Amino acid sequence: MRPRRLHAIHCAPSTTSGGSPLLFLHGGYVDARSWDAHFLPYFAAHGHDCFALDFSGHGRSEGRLNLDALSLDDYLADARQLIADLGRQPVVIGHSMGSFIAERILEESLAEAAVLISPVPTMGTFESAARLLLSHPQFLCEVANVTSGRVSRNALRLIKEIYFSPATTPETLRRFTELLQPESTRAICDLTLLGWRWPPRRPSLPVLVIGGELDTVFPPRMIWPVARRWHAELQIVADTGHALILDEHWQSCADAVLGWLARRGTPTAATAVAVDGSPCLA
Repeated sequence: MRPRRLHAIHCAPSTTSGGSPLLFLHGGYVDARSWDAHFLPYFAAHGHDCFALDFSGHGRSEGRLNLDALSLDDYLADARQLIADLGRQPVVIGHSMGSFIAERILEESLAEAAVLISPVPTMGTFESAARLLLSHPQFLCEVANVTSGRVSRNALRLIKEIYFSPATTPETLRRFTELLQPESTRAICDLTLLGWRWPPRRPSLPVLVIGGELDTVFPPRMIWPVARRWHAELQIVADTGHALILDEHWQSCADAVLGWLARRGTPTAATAVAVDGSPCLA
């Protein structure tokens, strides 16, 4: 079977830091443009060579016609393909669904380090999905409407309540809806059933886990086990929701990553800190 034609956004630095390239992996229902809004230009401005991949069936990558048949293994194969093209191991940075692909890359020792932003819990998404359906029963219907181009006031309200912080502006919400697309049914099922997966041995690689204080999808208590699994530092960004890479406070998240990249040679325990360095509860 031939490799799929994949699209990636490349944001090269004007002056390089000499570090490893950064590979950004997007979450569900969006594509690589979710990184291009803030993170790619910001990290490139700080000397990092940045690449953001469109998974198969997303953005400008091949596979949209058979999207619902694509699995998380297909997305992992996409990431492997791009890493091979880079010719060197990157630092991989994943958001939500993309963080799970980043973990799989770490398990195969294909990256030298990783940042997991709003990561999928170790037991999968079943608890989160059930909780959201009970609290927001219209949400799935509105997601289907928005990914089909039908954006209502109710949809914007639900998106803000579930994904963003209270400070989020209408303009930010509108830009977010322009990024949304359907997600693979099979990939969604894969994420739901992660609790049945027996993870392989964990390599000893540097990992940072970041969560949003106001995340209603994967709140801090649900991502602590991810940090514990990787013996990672856990940072909680104040006043942010699940979409913290697009939230009004996105720079707080970006600066936390930049700071960690600068010091990542220092061994860390699985401790939790706020982005201002003060202790916080996981």
